[in-house]
Amino acid sequence: MVTATHEASHRLFQEHPEALAPVFEALGLPPPSKPDFRELSPDATEIRPVERRADTVLRFEPEMGEHFVLAVEAQTKKDPDKAKN
Repeated sequence: MVTATHEASHRLFQEHPEALAPVFEALGLPPPSKPDFRELSPDATEIRPVERRADTVLRFEPEMGEHFVLAVEAQTKKDPDKAKN
């Protein structure tokens, strides 16, 4: 179920994708700027009748370099399997 906290985290990335700078740094990529991004449809439905959506889907289009798509998923609860470790 979508919560206000969940929605707010994705509004941040949708409206301020430059906030992803630490992720780009960790991947060894140059820092992003807002004009380099274009929001895409989050619909990931397959041919089978199963609806799948990513929370935020952005296309990164720098003037120089390769373009790629970035899907952002937010998890607000700990994974029960990882909690055992």
